Amino acid sequence: ILLTHAHPDHIGGLLTATGAPAYPNATVFLPSRERAYWLAASTLDNASDRGRRNVLLVHRVLAICAAQIREVDGEETVAGIHPCPLPGHTPGHTGYRLETGDTSLLIWGDIVHFPTIQTTRTSVSVAFDVDPEQARQTRECLLRQAASEQWLIAGMHLGLPGFARVVETPSGYLLQSV
Repeated sequence: ILLTHAHPDHIGGLLTATGAPAYPNATVFLPSRERAYWLAASTLDNASDRGRRNVLLVHRVLAICAAQIREVDGEETVAGIHPCPLPGHTPGHTGYRLETGDTSLLIWGDIVHFPTIQTTRTSVSVAFDVDPEQARQTRECLLRQAASEQWLIAGMHLGLPGFARVVETPSGYLLQSV
């Protein structure tokens, strides 16, 4: 299981309704910087009431699934799958690049939440971006590189069919569904 980050909509499914690991035989890859961010006392101390609930959920999931978690930095997770740091949405937000032959697929997590808006106006942020300026910089760099290298993109907020290519336009970028 490749975790791009530890927001509840990405990590919450690791537990069953009874609180047991949902996938007890799976290895869960989690960026080390992401784990450190969520477990830092300052993250809980500085959180809003809703944020505190999210942080405590992450603590619970990480504790229950501790034996399954393998922290990743830049090394290959499994053959052909490379983590790519994409900070801003969260400090440890990470994409995963899969390569086979001359094709590259990037699972980019939450780089964009509103594709038609954030590909032309990269400064548009969402409330869940921990560092909106870093998220903008990451988004701009990634869109430029994905367009230039013609990567196939998979993202959590792309809509159906869930895969796209990034095309540069005079007003920014456009995601073309594949």
